[in-house]
Amino acid sequence: MSLKDIADSLKEKKQSSADNTIPINKEFVGHGENINMRIHTIPALKLLHVNIPMGYINAINEHIDNVIIPNNKSFADGLVGQINQDKKSAQLDFPFDTEFGQEFQKFMEMCGTTYLQKAHDRQSKAEAFQCWTVHSYAGDYNPFHSHGVHTRAGLSCILYLKVPECIEQNKNKETMIKLTEATGQCDGWTQLIWGQNTRKELYELKHQEQEYILPIVGKLIIFPHWLNHQVMPFFGEGERRTLSCNFNVYDTKEESMKYMSEREKRIYESEKK
Repeated sequence: MSLKDIADSLKEKKQSSADNTIPINKEFVGHGENINMRIHTIPALKLLHVNIPMGYINAINEHIDNVIIPNNKSFADGLVGQINQDKKSAQLDFPFDTEFGQEFQKFMEMCGTTYLQKAHDRQSKAEAFQCWTVHSYAGDYNPFHSHGVHTRAGLSCILYLKVPECIEQNKNKETMIKLTEATGQCDGWTQLIWGQNTRKELYELKHQEQEYILPIVGKLIIFPHWLNHQVMPFFGEGERRTLSCNFNVYDTKEESMKYMSEREKRIYESEKK
């Protein structure tokens, strides 16, 4: 599958509303009339999941093995990752100034722009401005953090490139996390956190505000840059390899003015002259 094929597959129609109509049987309704009921969902967070074909994943890994790792340009001075438990543990710069880097940048920007337009109905474009790889081994971890960008809105992403056997063996348990009895099930997983709700609040009809993501080779997730996340350590042989990018978001004039009052629009127009 080519990059064009991947791009075309992302240009599917916007998903229908999450609102669900609930039919009510007439025999339970007085006066011979139906009552219309529906569930109205107000989303707190939207992610884009992309499954990248193994052919392209292999090409990315080959570029990393042959170019990024030999260059060995550390990106750790701007990252909180505690990636230091093995002699091969590293956080490395992935520049966009090579032929492969430019191609990859365009692909990532297409994915980011798709997220903005499909998830948020936003007339905007994503511009990837920095990228790095994370080479984790047993005991390495990434503490609670979020990412920074240069624009008012921004995006970040995680692409899973290599997953050790000790993490991959839990892929059939993705829908149910069991942490009691010291299962170690979430070792090496990514945890997304956008609030403070716990199990107690779920019983109070509040919704979850955290999610564990099982690393699977070829999985790319794109999310707002403010989303807090962390990576649990794992304990076993092999490399856990990921790649991340940060994106600035540039709005069209129409998008910038969408929520402005008439007065704000006049000020905005005058400042642009």
